[in-house]
Amino acid sequence: MNENKINVLIKAWETYQNLAKGFGENAWKIRVTGFGFWSAIMGYGYKNSDNKVYLFSLIIVVLFLFLEAGMRQLQYKYINKSINIEKSINDFLLDDNVRFPTNGISTNISTPSINDFFNLFRFKRWLFWLPYIVLLIVTALFINYNIYNS
Repeated sequence: MNENKINVLIKAWETYQNLAKGFGENAWKIRVTGFGFWSAIMGYGYKNSDNKVYLFSLIIVVLFLFLEAGMRQLQYKYINKSINIEKSINDFLLDDNVRFPTNGISTNISTPSINDFFNLFRFKRWLFWLPYIVLLIVTALFINYNIYNS
């Protein structure tokens, strides 16, 4: 394999890394925004002892969970593409039989599926889903507290 081909592989790897990083940063921005909205709504509900506001905060938590999940799915797809390119680069460095990615080098990815969504809830991805579970539990506790103290 000539030097031009390895340069193309390295450039593709850098592109995938940057795309994955961008989607990861966007996912964190979505999370922070959602948690901020949730906090403001919960504070308003607590001040006014209003269960309807707490129910709205449940909707906010679920909405931002889905938004972040979409970003994470795209991030993981680019991470997988990056890993395939890394294998090709390693093959080249080892003077081995170079395996190119099966779909070639493209920023085009498959549409996230329902299986991709459910994979985000595997135990090893607890850093993704656990904060949302905590928010749902805290909201339920506030609703329960408000019902018994009104």
